[in-house]
Amino acid sequence: MSCLGAAPRDASVSRSDDVGARRTFARASRLRNRKSFLDLYERGQRVSGSFFVLFGVPGSGPQSRLGITATKKFGHAVARNRIKRVIREIFRKGRGPAESPVDVVVNVKLDARAQSYDRLEADLTSRLRELRKRLGR
Repeated sequence: MSCLGAAPRDASVSRSDDVGARRTFARASRLRNRKSFLDLYERGQRVSGSFFVLFGVPGSGPQSRLGITATKKFGHAVARNRIKRVIREIFRKGRGPAESPVDVVVNVKLDARAQSYDRLEADLTSRLRELRKRLGR
């Protein structure tokens, strides 16, 4: 059944270059409690970008972990959750198996609201690279 005026689908939605790759963001890869966030704010290196402020310390476990904060000033819940999904995806895609683990908290700036995925990805990946350099990782 098709909708009137809708273009026919030519290809599958799934991406063939991701075949067999883990596309989840595991619970072990997340910073989840307030104590972890406060510890990173206190001990961590700070790196500022156009759309994000990152705080990071060398990882304590076998893999990198990520925490994200987006305040209510950023927008309603849908907007905050969307930016968090985008950040998790950028972080997940950028992880390499040979990288040493880093714990990172990303604070989202209000300017990130109207930006494209590509601009957000470029800013976040460059800030993560800078943070790793500062941490000696």
